[in-house]
Amino acid sequence: MRGIGVKRPAPAVGTGDAVQFFHAADPAEVADKYVHLQRQASKSDPLFFQSHGWLNGRLQEGTLQKASSRFNPANKDTWPLVVPDQDILFTNRYGSQIPAPLGPIRLPLSFVRAPREEPPLLSLIYVRWGGTHRVGETGGEETEPEDGGGWGKFGCPPCDWYISGMIDLGFLQHPQLGDASVLDPEASSGTPRDFEIFALFVANSEQTRRVAPLAKNFAAQLRGSKRASFWMLWPAEWEDWEDQDPDFAGYVERLALFSAMRACESAGIRSSFPHPADQYELITSKSWMATLSEMPQAHLPAAILVQKKHVEADLQAAAKRAIAKLNDIRANSPFPSDGSSQPAPSLVNKDGVKKGVVKLGWSWEARYVSFFNGEQQLAARLREMLMCKGCLASECIVQEWVDFDFEMRLFFLPPREWAPPVELTPTRIEFNGWKTSTSPSPGAFTKLSRDKCLACWAQDTEALNSAQQKAVEVSQFLLAWLYTKDPEPFPMVRMDFMLRRLGPGVARVVFGEFCEMGACCLAWADGPPTIWRSALDYALR
Repeated sequence: MRGIGVKRPAPAVGTGDAVQFFHAADPAEVADKYVHLQRQASKSDPLFFQSHGWLNGRLQEGTLQKASSRFNPANKDTWPLVVPDQDILFTNRYGSQIPAPLGPIRLPLSFVRAPREEPPLLSLIYVRWGGTHRVGETGGEETEPEDGGGWGKFGCPPCDWYISGMIDLGFLQHPQLGDASVLDPEASSGTPRDFEIFALFVANSEQTRRVAPLAKNFAAQLRGSKRASFWMLWPAEWEDWEDQDPDFAGYVERLALFSAMRACESAGIRSSFPHPADQYELITSKSWMATLSEMPQAHLPAAILVQKKHVEADLQAAAKRAIAKLNDIRANSPFPSDGSSQPAPSLVNKDGVKKGVVKLGWSWEARYVSFFNGEQQLAARLREMLMCKGCLASECIVQEWVDFDFEMRLFFLPPREWAPPVELTPTRIEFNGWKTSTSPSPGAFTKLSRDKCLACWAQDTEALNSAQQKAVEVSQFLLAWLYTKDPEPFPMVRMDFMLRRLGPGVARVVFGEFCEMGACCLAWADGPPTIWRSALDYALR
């Protein structure tokens, strides 16, 4: 544990005041140091370190008062020199211990304070990807075209750059948690940076499963008045393939993830990003599509769940039964009238469902979504989706086709006191289109401005305004339905609608899906920081 047999350098000695210093390991910097908390019992255990928080040390010389009097933020030579206590062990993110001692460290004054015993306001665990390949290895920088469909400069939630941005623009900018020198450049010193952050690295589904039996041990390390966890991983229904394909970095088997989340919640660690386990599982499963599609108020395409066991038993019969069930739903629950003679929600299915979509729950970035046209093609898609190597899914969703021109995405951030039937207005509305694809799966999406949407609709402002109003109205029903599943308001949810112009001033609105907190913000540049603030407010409730 302490490097027996390794010759150590003489410990650095501080002769000045006892102090506490704020340690911060940037999630985006691989070489940064973490505080080693406990030995990894086996390779199947996740790695648990502290990345941020106040640690004990001593000024190399002199008093804190004198250090404060000579401090000039523009001149690093005036910054205090701090020697960390020698019983603090540091490690890199992969668990390789860094030989002690460490120090002295030159720090800005806002990173140094007199010793305190009070616990921090918030202790937070980032459950992060620690596999062979880093998510967003390109560095998270905005290199895509302006209207491209990528994640933007912060990258996606599982990547290190997203987490780094969340700390810089979330924690440090938060009025209860942050640093006065960050919030107000004129401030002479910082607030206590009233938080501590821990990193729980999992490299695969096996390590994720090990979180559950260790949850109480992790909880015992947290000192904060509030305790929360941010789960920066994507649940999936596929075997771990990350070692063979870097595109699968950040994905873990969904049963492993949700059991880990629930164990931490039972240990008193609140899941605050993207959602508590039950809510996160419901939203991302997509199984609600089959339930809500029979409710006209939801404006959903007809949808059913097809069981893998039925596909394995008789593929053709499963496809035939799926088409029949979709027709039953559409016959018994007609799509709400939009005042147009055009068949809803698609022209191709006006005389019965032929064309549609097959998709898996817990699928991300339009993966595992395939189109079909006719019963034979549906059978082929069911086989490809559910019976291919590595697939762990027990069912898939089959939907009827929707004709649409582009999508409207509504971002809702409910206030703490919100409850139905109070109407909730979207904080932001974004648009996107889809590029034509020759494959049976969706093409890449593109970000659209409102002006581009109007150009697509012959400058029909009335139709677009009507579509927006209708989408907000439908959202109230959907938000109320989510509330029945968990009466504690979620900090954020995105709702996607497919829009079709039917004529002058007339548009059809079809609901697509719920999207979890952290879903792509498209062209909303301030979206991620706005959502991070909401997630932290939720953690502090």
